[in-house]
Amino acid sequence: MIEELARHRCTGDDGTPLFVVEHRYVFTSQGGAGSRQHRGAAWVTLLNGEPVRYIDARTFEVIATGEMLAHDLRRCDCAPAFGITSRDGGGENVVEQV
Repeated sequence: MIEELARHRCTGDDGTPLFVVEHRYVFTSQGGAGSRQHRGAAWVTLLNGEPVRYIDARTFEVIATGEMLAHDLRRCDCAPAFGITSRDGGGENVVEQV
């Protein structure tokens, strides 16, 4: 499964408002004590899935273009995700509301 951690309000080089989304893999395993969730690797993308790199607390970079995105800390409440999503074959399904 993929868990959406947060959405960050940013501004592109040309002043375009954008959102950077933090994602994280969540794995479930079965053991003697029952099922257990394991948190995996995290990454950031734009809403359309384009990969983004974390530079610092105030800056992200679109990897393909090098565009710098300024994290708008005054307007961004770094809203937590609305749910955990699962990607299967390119589609997304909300698995659990947080």
